[in-house]
Amino acid sequence: MTERPNVLLITTDQHRGDSIGADPACPSDRHGDPLVHTPNLNALVRDGAIFTRAYTPAPSSIPARRCLWTGKRPASVDATTYHGREWEFESTLPGLLREAGYQTRLTGKTHSIPAGNHFGFEETVLHSGLSGLEDDYSRWLARERDGADEIGHGVGRNSWDARPWHLSERDHPTNWTTDRAIEFFENRDPTRPFFHYVSYVRPHQPYDPPQVYWDMYADRDIADPPVGEWAKEVYGDRVPDHPGLNAWLADLPTEVVRRARIGYYGSVTHVDHQLNRLLRALGRTDGGENTLVIFASDHGDMLGDHNLWRKTFAYEGSARVPLLVRFAPDMEYESGRVIDRPVGLEDVLPTVLDATGVDVPTSVEGTSLIDLLSDDRRTDWRSTYHGEHGPCYDPETGTQFLVDETTKYVWHPTTGKELLFDLEADPYETRNLAAEDARADELERWRDDLIDRLEGRPEGFSDGERLRTVTAEEGWG
Repeated sequence: MTERPNVLLITTDQHRGDSIGADPACPSDRHGDPLVHTPNLNALVRDGAIFTRAYTPAPSSIPARRCLWTGKRPASVDATTYHGREWEFESTLPGLLREAGYQTRLTGKTHSIPAGNHFGFEETVLHSGLSGLEDDYSRWLARERDGADEIGHGVGRNSWDARPWHLSERDHPTNWTTDRAIEFFENRDPTRPFFHYVSYVRPHQPYDPPQVYWDMYADRDIADPPVGEWAKEVYGDRVPDHPGLNAWLADLPTEVVRRARIGYYGSVTHVDHQLNRLLRALGRTDGGENTLVIFASDHGDMLGDHNLWRKTFAYEGSARVPLLVRFAPDMEYESGRVIDRPVGLEDVLPTVLDATGVDVPTSVEGTSLIDLLSDDRRTDWRSTYHGEHGPCYDPETGTQFLVDETTKYVWHPTTGKELLFDLEADPYETRNLAAEDARADELERWRDDLIDRLEGRPEGFSDGERLRTVTAEEGWG
């Protein structure tokens, strides 16, 4: 067996950065929420590190995953918004590892275009989580359960509505994905190191955990979502009286929001328990102990924060993601680390290549997190992180944001509205400080940073001296 480490990369879909349990062994006000039961994610932190300021570069599935697989920023990889153009990349993480002799396998969701695009994986076993798209899971479920359908319960794939799963727990796609991943461990090629990507669709809608996980939260005291004093100014009076089931903006009844959160948190804990199965199976496989484990998500879920639902937004619920690392044995770093420096999904590719001894292409724009594991206070790390997303649900929903360890700046290019949040004093972003005289100099510094970053972009956001508003038609397409 080679001494090169195996790599297990696990992602969830639409998993908020604050929706993991707070672990007393790793205290941090950014670590998580004590309401959310995730003992197995907590165990990863105890054996490794958590990055509490981890963000998605573009908060929706397709662009976020393009950045994850290429190690590039959204503007460099045609990923500044959600679109259906075909994936064509010069190099990808699984492709580079495959060329280096790794056995590469994907289990679960890709959201690649076209759906069967392997983009470097030798083998894919798919659960797409997309309506109208037949995949390995849908065929298995129909065959094994007499024509059953994943959303036969009637709840939509992007709906704020919620209910418990309608079939047995073992039929749930979260269990199915774990089962197929364990089969890989049992049957893999022991002569090669592996890169196994296990991609869960949940806690993305439908919010439909098995009954036992629904019941775990049904009687809990679940806080109402925060609604910032700025929300009406930014989004106007467009909150509909009778919002559609897939609405992105909706002031829903308290009990409806509560049910959504019960279903969401139940889905998070369901995934967490399946991770225990997955990691125990990893421990039984030949060479499993020599494995770097990384856990992340493509983006978060607003869950009613500021009357917003789904994703694509710059706010914490949508833009911040969990990012945890459990070290391979020869990575001699202090465990239980809580690292507050700004990082993003494009950093995963150089991290994995760094850990496996594979050369990082010069085109990669992310930075290896190994640097922060060695010294989390290093002065040459990025001071701010930049993210963006083009208009999606509405022409005015395009956004640009910058964030550091304590503060976030948000600019809406179609309206020119600016927001400034003190994330330490106001982690739920309820108070916009942009109009406060005492913050004027600070606001100007953030604005100047974004002006510099966006200068020369084809959308015309910046002329090098000022930010310029654009129409949705001029902007991201």
